[in-house]
Amino acid sequence: MPTEIREYVQRAKAEPTTEHIEELWRAVFLLKGWYFIPAENREGPNRPMVTMMEGEPWLPAFTNVRRYRDFGQHAGRVDDDGEMHLLVLDPGESMEKLLEVRDAVRGIVFNPGSAVTFSAPVEALEEYAEHFDVPLPDDR
Repeated sequence: MPTEIREYVQRAKAEPTTEHIEELWRAVFLLKGWYFIPAENREGPNRPMVTMMEGEPWLPAFTNVRRYRDFGQHAGRVDDDGEMHLLVLDPGESMEKLLEVRDAVRGIVFNPGSAVTFSAPVEALEEYAEHFDVPLPDDR
């Protein structure tokens, strides 16, 4: 059984069975937090940044700080002192933010720019959240 998200991703990509894909998403929803790039490069409450991929808007998210830092350095979000701003939300809070903007984005792309990039549209994430009993807002 894989122990890190990258192992789940590699396994699901090598053998995209229902079992492996479900294991990946279960692991993602069991993470303590999803790391988002704040829309504004400042401290304090913020909303997630949106990025365009293949002509569609997606929320980039990361499964750990290391992946975020790698992307943030490339995107100019890590300053010369190594400081960076994060928006860390647990999976339930992440889904709440996603559902608030569901009409404006396609979904979430995890770990963009890395060998373990994977994504899902809003509808699929919502189904996985319900399948794994992640509390979602009632007014959907």
